[in-house]
Amino acid sequence: MDPINQRILELIRENARMSYSDIGKAVGISRVSAKKRMDSMEKDGVIRGYHTVIDEEKTRGGLRYIIDIEAIPEEYAAVVKTLTADKELEQIYSTTGDCRIHCVGRSRNQSTMESHVTYLFNHTKGIRKISWHILLSDLKHAEEGDGYGTEKEKFQGV
Repeated sequence: MDPINQRILELIRENARMSYSDIGKAVGISRVSAKKRMDSMEKDGVIRGYHTVIDEEKTRGGLRYIIDIEAIPEEYAAVVKTLTADKELEQIYSTTGDCRIHCVGRSRNQSTMESHVTYLFNHTKGIRKISWHILLSDLKHAEEGDGYGTEKEKFQGV
C-alpha cells in the first residue's frame, strides 16, 4: 500500500461521497488515476463498500441495548439462527470465549426490552447464560471519527 493509496483511504474515511476529482486534487493525481486506484482497492478487497452513517436515535427512537449470550456448544448454530431472525436485534457478533455471542438491539422502552430478553432466554433452546445492558450514550463511532467532543471531554474530566 503506497502513500497515495493510504491518503485516499484517509480521505474517503472522512467523506465516502468525495468525488474522484476532489480525491485526485487532494493527493496530486488525475481524476482518472484516482478512480483506477480506488477500483483496484475495491477489487483487492481493501475497500469493501461505502456506507452512510445514520443517527438511529433520531430516526427510529427507542432504547438501545446490548445482550451477551453464552450458548451450549452443540446448540450454537441454532441459537445464531434464532438471533439472526430476530427483528429487534440490529447487530450480532461472535466473540471470544465459550460459544459467546454479542448482540445490539432496540426496543420501545425498558419494559419491552426486558420482556424481549426474558423471552429469548426462556424460549431459545441452547442459551446457557444471558446478560444485558442498556446503552446510555455514544461516545465514539469509528465511521464518524471523534464527533462527540463535548461528551468525551466530560468523560475525561477536561
